[in-house]
Amino acid sequence: MRDGMKSCQHTLSDDVVYKDVVVIGNGPSGMVTSFMLAGNVPYLKEIPDNLPIDEMLRARLQNLPPGQSLLETDLTELAEGLEGRSQNPLPLLMDNLLRPCADLGLQEDSLIEWRFDAEKQIEHIVLGKGPPGGAWPTFPGSVRTLSPAAWLALPPHARIGPRAASRLPARAVAAYCARYVHACRLQRYFRSGATVTHVGPAPRVAPPCRASCPRNANFCVSGYDHRQGRGFRYVCARVVLACGASDRPNSLPPPPGAGPARPAPAAPAAHALPDVERALRRLADREFTEKAYEYNVSVVIYFDYFKAFDYPVRSVSAAADRATVLVLGSGVSAADAVRSARAASLRAAHVHRLPPHALARLSPHDYPDYAHVYKMMLDGPSGNHPYYTPYPDHMIVEITPIAEQESSPKLYEDKDDAILALKRVKLLNLVTNETVDLTVSLIAVLIGSKPDLFFLQTNFSLNNMVPQEECIKCIEEKESDENQRQCFLRNHWHYIKSVLGQSIQICKSRYLNYSEINGNTDTKCVIPDCNRRSIKCVCNRLETEKAVKCQCEIIPYSDSVKRKVTCQCHLTNPFSDGLGFGVDPSKPVDGRGNPIAIDKSTHEVLNAPKGLYALGPLTADNFIRFIPGGAVAIVAHLHKEMKQTTE
Repeated sequence: MRDGMKSCQHTLSDDVVYKDVVVIGNGPSGMVTSFMLAGNVPYLKEIPDNLPIDEMLRARLQNLPPGQSLLETDLTELAEGLEGRSQNPLPLLMDNLLRPCADLGLQEDSLIEWRFDAEKQIEHIVLGKGPPGGAWPTFPGSVRTLSPAAWLALPPHARIGPRAASRLPARAVAAYCARYVHACRLQRYFRSGATVTHVGPAPRVAPPCRASCPRNANFCVSGYDHRQGRGFRYVCARVVLACGASDRPNSLPPPPGAGPARPAPAAPAAHALPDVERALRRLADREFTEKAYEYNVSVVIYFDYFKAFDYPVRSVSAAADRATVLVLGSGVSAADAVRSARAASLRAAHVHRLPPHALARLSPHDYPDYAHVYKMMLDGPSGNHPYYTPYPDHMIVEITPIAEQESSPKLYEDKDDAILALKRVKLLNLVTNETVDLTVSLIAVLIGSKPDLFFLQTNFSLNNMVPQEECIKCIEEKESDENQRQCFLRNHWHYIKSVLGQSIQICKSRYLNYSEINGNTDTKCVIPDCNRRSIKCVCNRLETEKAVKCQCEIIPYSDSVKRKVTCQCHLTNPFSDGLGFGVDPSKPVDGRGNPIAIDKSTHEVLNAPKGLYALGPLTADNFIRFIPGGAVAIVAHLHKEMKQTTE
């Protein structure tokens, strides 16, 4: 608060900045949180008698004094018994107050008035990889929102645009997010182009002198600023996770019976809708250029602009000669990819499951574009829709790249791009167990996504936050390797002694030399240093007839340099699944199936040190209309804790 923003006698090093709160993510979740942290307080208005809101909620609100601040109210009691499209009570409460009777189709005025209070300001910083808006600036312009404009506005605004009931293009929401920061005067709180790489415990050297003292920091947030080309470090008392839940697209599932010998099919593919749109543009341009070159077309004719997309539809050959785009998925993003491919006159092979629950829930009246794709999916192969072939209840079991022979000059810049290279895909029908082969140019895997929580430090004790040099998994592997090494010494000691025919002391000294105990190190093997590999070498490929066989079969034992086991978890899996933070701690965090476990009244993360909060899609609030409720819960809890600290 205002008193908390005063400086104290304790200082930090030049490369460290103290903030009371660090917000990770500059999308709608981070923007509305910053709006409230900047001193904007929600106050309750008088409730009209003819407003058809929940009767229990009306009774509770009427018991509050006029002009009551919601930050000083028992929000959990007000939200008791409310039902809606969110599983969190406070987002439901704020949605009922900001948009009363919205689910009934009514456009009523908000019951909340926002007032600026300088004493309620909390010093904070909002960190984001891109410009304000999160993922919205990256969406293709042709994509339209699922929610109407009235549900997309953030406090204190009532709606975006003049038509409250209309769906907006993604570019309109991105432009609104950019204007929002300036309109609410939040520029000084936002730092764009900043990638957070680590969130860990901050060292405590001495007790703090006041609430805003740097010694009060519980977390250290570090990262890299791409615009300035240097790293940054913040120490703070609290961290708010507002980074969304779509940064890590899901990959192809493994085929039936998959294992080490039969892993999941791997091939260059597009896993996000913006990447699919860009690839479709390149593929459409490539197809048009190739056909024009093949038929010696000297004058290029562009057909009428297809208004639903950002590029003109081009046609030079029949549909049978067009490139094929394989779309995997049965949700909204997959439907957008199918529509984009058909608009570019490219054939869409759609692998999906039946029934497509995500599209089935959308009203044909409000979503005619998705209703058309839904109908094509239900019609199946007998539907005979142009540029569309569905493959219901199929899965990809094998992907084989096809080597292309360059028979014509290189006419485009990205011809050898791996994503657009020809591939032979084998599909398995899960009903009939039959297979079908397809030749495709682009594979779009749109089967959902998960949050990217790689920056969270998960290798500390949740009780006292004592950092460890290695995670538990690697410590166990290190102990196992040490036990195997000791067993190797015990089992082979007498054998080595009898073979060498030397004394025990000489055998000990020679055992420390890896090259001597393995015989001749110059094996003449084609594979370099084969006798120094931890895995037994079985190759018999020799450079000359006089070469000896690989001696690493004698003792498959790594040298002393490789005995040191280091933590490789982040190298093999650069993205953290957020294990331990979800409602089910044993499963990865998922914005729909396994959100972050929070205290419903404060949005504080349960399976984490005190002071870590989460809101938005990370807590299963996947619609913008429910985000302000999480921000109110967090800010109200922060003010209560700061008030208790000052007292």
